[in-house]
Amino acid sequence: MKAFDLAVLGEVAIDVILAGVDEVPKSWSTLGRTKAAGIFTAGSAGYVAQCYSKLGGRAAIVGRIGEDEVGRMVLDGFRQSNVSTRYLMVDKHARTEVSTVIVYNNGNKASIVNAIPSLESRFIDLSFLERTRALHLGVYLLIPSLWGNNIRRLLRMATRENVIISLDPQMSATGQWNRAFRGIFEQLHVLLLDEVEAIRISKKKKLVDAIEYLHRNGVQSVAIKTGRMGCVVSEGGRLYTVKGLRSRIVSTIGAGDAFDAAFIYGTLSKWPLKKVAEFSNAAAGMSITQLGCATAIPHAKRLERLVEEYYGKPHA
Repeated sequence: MKAFDLAVLGEVAIDVILAGVDEVPKSWSTLGRTKAAGIFTAGSAGYVAQCYSKLGGRAAIVGRIGEDEVGRMVLDGFRQSNVSTRYLMVDKHARTEVSTVIVYNNGNKASIVNAIPSLESRFIDLSFLERTRALHLGVYLLIPSLWGNNIRRLLRMATRENVIISLDPQMSATGQWNRAFRGIFEQLHVLLLDEVEAIRISKKKKLVDAIEYLHRNGVQSVAIKTGRMGCVVSEGGRLYTVKGLRSRIVSTIGAGDAFDAAFIYGTLSKWPLKKVAEFSNAAAGMSITQLGCATAIPHAKRLERLVEEYYGKPHA
């Protein structure tokens, strides 16, 4: 048996979340107010790993942090979440990412962040691929150091080890949408993204055409996250639109990462596609009810019961 169900590679950080903000003051003499605040081990990869662990799976985090006080907070957070940090590189030459995230009362969000540490192959112990069933690449488009030969080599090795590969691109900070995917679509078992990302990556105007483009280029399963509306999933000629789970919103930070973790969990469990989509919507819906992406995520058995109550009995 492999040591891990899932290894997550990508962005690792500390999130300082301020939720329920009307406006950010422009001077020291003006006092800003927030309804809720918290500090969380985070980053897209970090959130996925923690959510997967909360569901009851065995997760490892792969990435790079600094040998600093923030890095020590990150390590402590993962250990409390039962996420293995064996493959998380602590580098005295790097500075751990800190993201201050502001969630406004009108639903808009903003963030202030220092640089994400680069992730060239020399910073990754690739032996983790022998020990995991699945590999997820989080916030891929925000880490250009992974692109090109680095990602192609990584995915070739994962394929040789029969590892299931998933990827979430996230929004491009560089304006590059296509170059990052050259030579890798055909190695992706699951692509998790939102409608804007799908349209920009495919250069299509309609979502259905974007999905067809991704399949034609080799992606096996496509999951389009549509926020509170739910998701659109496609695989093997089957396409489902699945409504979202209605829940009280405290913070939507990391909801997409909770969706990713649940989708991978369902895929590894070999569930029918529609059940995977419902389970993933439920995880995302639960994640927004408290600060911190993984805070409100229950064990998979409990989440399955919630899915049955909301969507009905599992589909064949």
